[in-house]
Amino acid sequence: MKLVFVCPQHNAAFETDDYRVLNNKGVVLDGDGNKILDAKVALNAPCPFCGAQHVYPASELSCPLGR
Repeated sequence: MKLVFVCPQHNAAFETDDYRVLNNKGVVLDGDGNKILDAKVALNAPCPFCGAQHVYPASELSCPLGR
């Protein structure tokens, strides 16, 4: 599944399915009682805009199914 990422250096969005999930602690409740995935998502390939291999908290990613 492709996810939407935003390059933090250029504020530019891109989609890719070349990522991996790290530190997956499963679904937890946040301070407001909302369910969130407590994990990080890392790019396997360099960012197409800056060349870095960013790591994002799962909570910062847009849901590709909600568009």
